[in-house]
Amino acid sequence: MTKEHAADEAGYYTDADIARLLGISLGRLRNKLTAGNPLPPRIEPPGCRHRLWPCKAVHAWLDQYKVTTRESSLLHVSPRRRGRPTKQETRNQRP
Repeated sequence: MTKEHAADEAGYYTDADIARLLGISLGRLRNKLTAGNPLPPRIEPPGCRHRLWPCKAVHAWLDQYKVTTRESSLLHVSPRRRGRPTKQETRNQRP
């Protein structure tokens, strides 16, 4: 992810760049591709073994998953306790 891979240019990322951008190893990226996990759009030129990832499409895909501070604070309002409920919790749940 050097200067020639800036988001405003019409450049392309390599697999190594995408792995670094997502914070995973290259092997993990390949596993995700094989498993069909959701990943940014990519280009696979015919007769070529290398994948290319358009910079603009990658950044647009990443922008879909932005979390604001308000949403993240709402997610942690009531954490569930692990394990079996206590007798008191069971009694309080009864109508």
